[in-house]
Amino acid sequence: MTEQDALYRKLLTEGDYVTDESIDLTNCEKEPIHIPGYIQPHGVLLAINPIDDFRIAQCSRNTEQLLGISAESLLGQSLEELIGKTQFELMIRRDLQAIATPDLQYINLTISVANEPIEFIGILHESEGLILLELEPVSEDTVPFTDDFEWIQTFFSRMKRTENRVEASQVACELVKDILGYDRVMLYEFDDQWNGKVIAEAKEQGLESFLGHHYPASDIPRQARELYLRNWLRTIVDVGYTPVEIIPTVQPLTGKPLNLSLSVLRSVSPLHIEYLHNMGVGATTTISLIHDNQLWGLITCHHYSRKYVSHRTRNLCNFLGSFFSNELYQRQQLDDYQTELRLRILSARFTEIFIGNTDVYQVLEQLETEEQGLLDLMSATGAAVYYQDNLMLYGTTPTSKQVMELAGWLSAQAEDYTYHSSKLSAEYDPAKAFKDVASGVLYLALSPGQQNYVMWFRPEVVEIVDWAGDPAKAVIQEEDKIRLSPRKSFEKWRQVVEGTSYSWKAQELSVLPQLKSIVRKQTDFQLRQAKEQAIQNARIFRENEERYLQLMGHSPVAFLSLTTAGTIVYCNSRAETLFGATRPEELLQVEIYTLVSDDSRMGLKEQIKRMDQNQAQLVSGSGWFETLDGKGIELEYMLAAIHQGRKSSIMVILREGTPDGGPDRVYSDVLNQLQSYVTTDPLTELPNPATFEKELATDWEECIQNQVSLALLMVDIDDFRVYNTLHGLYGGDLCLQWIADALKIIGEYYGAAVSRYGGGTFILKIKDTDPDRTYEVAEKIRQGVLALSIPKDRTEEDGFMTVSVGAACLTPTSMLSLTHLTDETEKAMHIAKSKGKNRVTLYGYETD
Repeated sequence: MTEQDALYRKLLTEGDYVTDESIDLTNCEKEPIHIPGYIQPHGVLLAINPIDDFRIAQCSRNTEQLLGISAESLLGQSLEELIGKTQFELMIRRDLQAIATPDLQYINLTISVANEPIEFIGILHESEGLILLELEPVSEDTVPFTDDFEWIQTFFSRMKRTENRVEASQVACELVKDILGYDRVMLYEFDDQWNGKVIAEAKEQGLESFLGHHYPASDIPRQARELYLRNWLRTIVDVGYTPVEIIPTVQPLTGKPLNLSLSVLRSVSPLHIEYLHNMGVGATTTISLIHDNQLWGLITCHHYSRKYVSHRTRNLCNFLGSFFSNELYQRQQLDDYQTELRLRILSARFTEIFIGNTDVYQVLEQLETEEQGLLDLMSATGAAVYYQDNLMLYGTTPTSKQVMELAGWLSAQAEDYTYHSSKLSAEYDPAKAFKDVASGVLYLALSPGQQNYVMWFRPEVVEIVDWAGDPAKAVIQEEDKIRLSPRKSFEKWRQVVEGTSYSWKAQELSVLPQLKSIVRKQTDFQLRQAKEQAIQNARIFRENEERYLQLMGHSPVAFLSLTTAGTIVYCNSRAETLFGATRPEELLQVEIYTLVSDDSRMGLKEQIKRMDQNQAQLVSGSGWFETLDGKGIELEYMLAAIHQGRKSSIMVILREGTPDGGPDRVYSDVLNQLQSYVTTDPLTELPNPATFEKELATDWEECIQNQVSLALLMVDIDDFRVYNTLHGLYGGDLCLQWIADALKIIGEYYGAAVSRYGGGTFILKIKDTDPDRTYEVAEKIRQGVLALSIPKDRTEEDGFMTVSVGAACLTPTSMLSLTHLTDETEKAMHIAKSKGKNRVTLYGYETD
């Protein structure tokens, strides 16, 4: 996005934005909020012309109150004369090009006011050829500076303990409320039409809850959302403020009002101020939630009296907003993935009914058994299956005649064997007769000619949405003209949508390709669908991996990434500061050895060499380094070797020694994240063998002390080498990921820890179990993999990938060694293979 994109609009009207046009809610989008010509009064604004000897071309009228010089006297004055030569030279060296608020430059300035030195925070950026300098008097925080790191550690720690996006959103609100001290903090999420919903809230006792409230898109019009993409944090100190005029109104280079798109002091839309007055709000802070340059929500903070937030705290919230944006988005992706995985298992069971049987009566019998699974697959209240001239109805459905007539219409509408609607009666008039049971329908043909099919039904939902006020009241008549105004009443109103069901979710529709394999069976198309499903799994895992890298990128701990040859390929801002770099390019492509003193260089080379030879090992050390300006600095560091894709790299975390030699909790937190990252298999995200074996040895000793049993299960993919030959290594990777997904779910259910042991082999361990339950887990694994219906090749009619499972269960004693358990497990695996594969063998028990 450039400065000119989507933000420049003509000033339609003056004053209260009165217009003779026909008014609808979209008129709010024409308000030129980026060029208001005013600022908030808690700071001053200076616009400096760099091509006119850095003279002040425009300024706010309140300079006399804060700087002791009238605005008229400041105009035309050199900035150097105001702030002094030293501070001026420091300022003009900065890169002032800014696209979003994280690009703004901050500088501490001391200015003589009435012959007294007063400290200010200066915020700098370039706007249409002028340099905007905004000055706010420095305020004293009541919270010590060192507490910032404790806040960050608390945020990361509490976020990690949440289990889903709903919990994470609530924690985000609670933590922001704790640090800012506002009366109310809400997390506000947009839908596809830009209507908003409060999905989490933290508030003072006694306040009415807004949790679950919906707000129409007109509350935050389009140009405001575009500014939120650039202004990641916006503060209104006092909703009742009197705007301070910028003089002169027109800036000299463009002949237009001064563009304040990135201004932190920019005055707020009068419409928005009136909106806040109506709510009784006295001060606000808004944090943008952005992913992939898309605004998906806001953290909105309300206080019911005036409230100033210091720059230090604002910058901390800016960082947290970026972290929350990615964390909450990733949580949603992971939640969606868990739903997709559950649906894939259900769809595999449904698919197997038709692919695994040729007898019509067996199909109908199994459908009867799997009735609830059939409904759960699409969260439906009813379903109809027509197969080989037999119509089966399950749950609540239209009549048989209505279903048959509807099927004829759906077959004509279907594309690629499917059709779905959540407003069926609006598209198919006869459906009005049964909209109470089937306002939503999902149709899937089971044969190429659509003679066989399945339909899922959802009932009408009289959808009651609590909106905060009526959007129809967004405009009012005033003296024969129409004036835009926020709603005058915040009484809840209801929007009732008739003839509508809950929409079919993307996760539910995503399993349709798998279900279409009933039509295509073992054709090439089915194989491509299976690959697409596995690619989706891999993508979600990669995004999960990126979450940790993003955390490190925003970390207050210095962080580098090296090639195995020692070349720096990534550095975060803390590392730049540590080595005295002013921009990342000064460190990138530099060999780290050039930053190490002679005495420490050889030791570091040896440690990096060790990392290259042992990918699972963490190595720590310390030594003398040199900053870019030649200053010596003693640093502690931790090295970790990782795989990104198929490339190896070395991650380095550095810190200066703590003054008292004590622990640095922020450093430890990042280190723990990195250690977790390097102890997992990069393909399946399961623990790697070294990690698993270490945990197994610990479990063995604990079981001896507690006198409880320990079971070990080895799962080997049958004919995996042949599969790799037929489908290539990439196809083999997809197969591994699919089976790993199934093992994770089964392992979680039974309390078993799972690891990829190497090649096509996985291993599981369960403490405090018995032989019968061990066999039950092994059999569940065998059946679960078979239910995935992974085709062996492109020609075999009913051949799916299988696994053989060998297991052993015993109570460890001091007279036995761990190798005794592993040997028994491997023997059991050998027996399972020798009996024809796709078998389960529990060593020493005649159960199979």
